[in-house]
Amino acid sequence: MLKYVLHFLLAALLSFSAAASDDYLSPGLTPAELQAKLGSPDVPLVVDVRKPVEFGIGHIPGAINIPLEELEERLEEVRHDNGVLIYCINGSRTRQAEPILYTHGIDNVYHLEGTFYAWIQGKHPIEKGGVEKTGW
Repeated sequence: MLKYVLHFLLAALLSFSAAASDDYLSPGLTPAELQAKLGSPDVPLVVDVRKPVEFGIGHIPGAINIPLEELEERLEEVRHDNGVLIYCINGSRTRQAEPILYTHGIDNVYHLEGTFYAWIQGKHPIEKGGVEKTGW
């Protein structure tokens, strides 16, 4: 019986995840599209909105870390001629960051389709580190 309950819960979670995958406000770039732009003159500013410890474990090469909790105070850092691509591990913080950017007049916003999970699963390059030491 427990096996069936777990399968039901997993199916419900997957269907919720699939339903929620299209509720972004911004257009998306696939991991392959973003990787093709990295290093080119038209690459958007890539912003990881996860916590610094998550960023330090691994992030998209060239990304900067502005945790969601700090985004409103650091808006000037995300204004960029080629737009800004925001991402997190599962999309929840990306969805919270989008209205903050749009409300403050930053309109050329993109999200990473499939989230950072898709980047990892696609075996795209990952940088580690970049977090200041906190002393603990």
